[in-house]
Amino acid sequence: MDAPVPARRKLMVTLFAAQVCGSTGHSMSLAVGAIMAADLAGNRWSGLPVALGARGAALASWPLARLMDRTGQRRGGLALGYGIAVIGAILGVLGVMIRSFPVMLAGMTLFGISNTSNLLARYAAADVTAVAHRGRAMGLIVWGSTLGALIGPNLMGPALRAGAYIGVSGPGSAFLISVIGFALASLLVVVFLRPDPLALARKLETAAEIGRPIATPRRFRAALADVRVQVAFATLGIGQFVMISTTSTSPVYLHDHGYPVALIGIAVSLHIGGMYVASPLSGWLSDRFGRMPTIMLGALVLIAAIIIAGVVPGSSRSTVIFALFLNGVGWNLTFVAGSALLTDALSPSERASVQGFADLVLQMMGALGSTAGGMILGIWGFAILNAVGAALVLGPLALTLLRRPVARA
Repeated sequence: MDAPVPARRKLMVTLFAAQVCGSTGHSMSLAVGAIMAADLAGNRWSGLPVALGARGAALASWPLARLMDRTGQRRGGLALGYGIAVIGAILGVLGVMIRSFPVMLAGMTLFGISNTSNLLARYAAADVTAVAHRGRAMGLIVWGSTLGALIGPNLMGPALRAGAYIGVSGPGSAFLISVIGFALASLLVVVFLRPDPLALARKLETAAEIGRPIATPRRFRAALADVRVQVAFATLGIGQFVMISTTSTSPVYLHDHGYPVALIGIAVSLHIGGMYVASPLSGWLSDRFGRMPTIMLGALVLIAAIIIAGVVPGSSRSTVIFALFLNGVGWNLTFVAGSALLTDALSPSERASVQGFADLVLQMMGALGSTAGGMILGIWGFAILNAVGAALVLGPLALTLLRRPVARA
């Protein structure tokens, strides 16, 4: 059942605006985290801030989702995630000012929780949207991250001036953008996310069941036994693992083939663009043709991207960069459709906990993929890394095909 149009419009605008603010802060400080780590502790520790941020986001997924489940509201969990990230960004500024690497790392761990709220926001959009339009609603919220990534760099001028005023170095000034972005996101959620999406969804569910036998929410394990939930988990987790493992190592591969730093930056930007720009299209395809066909399409696109990247010579710059862009598009198709399928499989009373657990699995698989990708690249090379990725994607693709008669969507 869809929420009343005025309420839904207000909630969607609020979620989208908060997503833009949150992703603005998240993208900017992640961009300089490695630079600040190298400045404070040396190059060998440059990857640690991003890794700790990802771990913080993963570990916060389950507690924030459980909070939403117990309170029956999205608002508190989303606002708390952004609020903790504000503290993390402030600690990041402090760590840079006093040149303390441990303080900066503590800040980056909390800072990463902003991405937990960014991810969980797509489920809030699904709460107030009918099944027929749910994919597009989730895709729209995910697409908000694209705007955040574009807005952030344009704020560096004022951030540098503010940083100079309080004694923060140039790159460290990006944390100031994060403080404001996360604070605005939290404020928007607290003030304008009313009525609460999850509470409204549960209310609409109760109204729809009047006169029908009362359906008891399934226990957590029973919900995980649902075929659609299993397909969604496999899609989200393996898609994240493969995407991260094959692309987090790509700058090293490109650098080894003589790509200039500027071109590597363009390649990474195009990959990230593919990850988010396609979100509205992914949502439309998911609603128009179904979750399962869209998952299969995403898996095929991801396999094609991986094969192209692994087969063509590293000197074929335009083809390799196109493959990275295509990798992001394939991931986006599986991510949006998998998220919609997961929501379809759950009643409003079951959603928060299972969705939070799914995001925990997703982010842990991403962290594992980054580690495994580096190891495989170092031992066997980029071609074998992509071959392993293609083989892994066949898993959810086969599961989708085999279980499709049971799990239509």
